[in-house]
Amino acid sequence: MSQGELMYVSGRYVAAAEATVSASDAGLLLGAGLFETLRIYGGRTFRLAAHLARLRASGQVMRIFVRETDDEIAAIIARLLEANGLGDARVRLTATRGPLDPHLEDDAAPRATLIVAAGPMTHYPKEFYDQGASVIVSDIKANETDPTSVHKTTSYARNLLALREAHRVHAAEALLFNTRNRLAEGTLSNVFIVKGGRLATPPVEDGALPGIARAVVLEAAAEAGIPAEQRSLVIRDLLDADEVFLTNSVMEVMPVVRIEGHEVGPKDDPARQPSGHGTPAVPGGAAAASPDRLGRPGPVTRRLAEAYRDMVARETA
Repeated sequence: MSQGELMYVSGRYVAAAEATVSASDAGLLLGAGLFETLRIYGGRTFRLAAHLARLRASGQVMRIFVRETDDEIAAIIARLLEANGLGDARVRLTATRGPLDPHLEDDAAPRATLIVAAGPMTHYPKEFYDQGASVIVSDIKANETDPTSVHKTTSYARNLLALREAHRVHAAEALLFNTRNRLAEGTLSNVFIVKGGRLATPPVEDGALPGIARAVVLEAAAEAGIPAEQRSLVIRDLLDADEVFLTNSVMEVMPVVRIEGHEVGPKDDPARQPSGHGTPAVPGGAAAASPDRLGRPGPVTRRLAEAYRDMVARETA
């Protein structure tokens, strides 16, 4: 976002260069904040109601009460898109608990600080979709016992550390397993596997965020007659999968063809090439394979990616 673009900060429209929050804001001092990243297609927000419902549900738990109504937030987004000259865009809503008040009763809460920023859409590399992406398995653990794990909080240091580890070896994403060695999620994404034509994704009980794009994919699978379930997955499920893909609202559906030194795909697929790496895809394993040795996205992934785009087209037409 350029410094001249307009933002919304708790009732005011200001240039990005002039946007400020209180130095005593709980989001700044304690990480007491929530956020949503929305995708805009041709000036229309995809699944705005779902994003706001998740924000408000998490706000009830975290005691972050956004006073602006859903209609007001929709109007704020529309004004920012127009002011910043945006059609295809990404919008971030950030809500914090507001300035700390030592005199505030425990069962009360101040007006939340709401920040809305709208900027140009930045796409993932096209080859990630055409050829598939590489990921790593991080040594960093997701904590399924943490009550905030199912909420999209601004406390993202753990995820950023794992993502930096992935980018260091030129991988697109890092996968996180929980304290019981069950697959939880990616640092920025939900994870799906396909085995024998059946779709599976980790349940929220294992530390997965209930992603909006995740829900869209499960709806698309139901419409397409693809069996799908939310169940616990271990490393062997990941390595034995016929297909693996990632989802979030910005990336939509991104195929994964390498997990560190392991090439994703059916064992009897003649198109699969030896990876040239002897290290299995387990925490502490080898670096990701180089981009020029990627495999190919699977048929179920391609079908669901198309179904996702069709759903977007229907809802934002």
